[in-house]
Amino acid sequence: MNKRYQIYKQNMLKQEFFWLDIVNMILGTAIIVITALALFGSGGVFLHSMVFLLGGFMMLLNTIKNLKKRSLLAVTFAIFTVLLFGIYAYVFYYYYYLGTK
Repeated sequence: MNKRYQIYKQNMLKQEFFWLDIVNMILGTAIIVITALALFGSGGVFLHSMVFLLGGFMMLLNTIKNLKKRSLLAVTFAIFTVLLFGIYAYVFYYYYYLGTK
């Protein structure tokens, strides 16, 4: 059993997008924690904008992962990436530059 596990572990680490999946999972966990803090805590605008920024990076990783397949899913991820970065830029600009004057 131990030898089979070692072979499985070596094969998993050699997969092409294994590390992108790990980073994607870490980003997803961070988004959940920051969203909970923003909704139930007193995080303010900074945490709300960070949710959109991390969501944009998460969608960017999904776009990179699915780009080789040249599927509709990759295009959809790319559209949502641009949308999330646009929302982040709007929130950042509106609250940090226009809100301080």
